Amino acid sequence: MLAISSTAAPKALHPNVLPCSIRHSGPVGITKQYWGPTSSSNGTSTAYFRGRKLRGKTVKLPADYEGVLLEKTEKPIIAKPAAPTFDENGEVEDAAVVQHVETKVMDRKAAFEEVMVWGHDALPEDGDEFVKGLGEWIGFAEAIHTYDDVETYVPS
Repeated sequence: MLAISSTAAPKALHPNVLPCSIRHSGPVGITKQYWGPTSSSNGTSTAYFRGRKLRGKTVKLPADYEGVLLEKTEKPIIAKPAAPTFDENGEVEDAAVVQHVETKVMDRKAAFEEVMVWGHDALPEDGDEFVKGLGEWIGFAEAIHTYDDVETYVPS
């Protein structure tokens, strides 16, 4: 299990999804020499990365969603389940048998509500794999994590 903690007010983040693979994991001094996107009045952006023209558009996250940047910590939390657990027969399990759940803590460093998606020479359309995947993934996640009303559920 994961727990998210926030020690300070999270910074605003503006993530970019580039149509390439960058094999570097260290810090890079961001300068206008390497990255200088320009915005136009119609809401699109243009940039050049290593001599290649990129066109970008902003994709907003759905309502009631927020993107976050998390950093792994080594702080463990030992927590007991708050609600009783049930076996396959619907009976409450003995509290002494219930295992403790180890929870790792992630620090919340930044938050965002939109993502800039870039394409080569052309704007990413609604059929773009990232734009489409974002909507489909959220729909899939809602489908598997949404429960029917408890009163209407009848076990088979």
